[in-house]
Amino acid sequence: MMAYPLITLTCLVFLTPMFGTAEIVWAEEQNHAPNFRLPSIQGQVVSLNEYKGKVVLLNFWATWCRDCVLEMPELEKLYQKFRSKGLTILAIALDKEGQPAVRTFLKKENLDLTYPILLDPGETVARAYRLSWVPVTIMVGQEGEIIETVLGARPWGSEEVMHSFEQLLHARGND
Repeated sequence: MMAYPLITLTCLVFLTPMFGTAEIVWAEEQNHAPNFRLPSIQGQVVSLNEYKGKVVLLNFWATWCRDCVLEMPELEKLYQKFRSKGLTILAIALDKEGQPAVRTFLKKENLDLTYPILLDPGETVARAYRLSWVPVTIMVGQEGEIIETVLGARPWGSEEVMHSFEQLLHARGND
């Protein structure tokens, strides 16, 4: 029963890229998401372990990445619809300049995002997840398992993706 929503979500994410090339890398080599502790742009320290029991999207991005900018409002739509049902989005900015660059960027782009934005200027978390470009979104399950890794921007706020997340979260008991 749970496989159907995951397969549907995977197909939608794989078959409906918004920008660039579509590619999904399954989490065969690394099946448990490494924990991390990163500061948020508000100065609080956030740990992945705080979100056990929720489905977490780790969205790795940078201010110089145009696809990342286009994807952020889409992620906000997804977050707004499903945060009360057990979905969390942690956006991890890889800008070396850190908080000042990220804050300036968000203001300049007029992005009013409500999901947490974390800072990884030394790319230590990105290296732990073996990433080499952005955007990359890693879906982490309730027990900390990596469900899938999506390379490139996607239409996260589309009706099809919303429907797939509805099924996924319902199947995982996050109603």
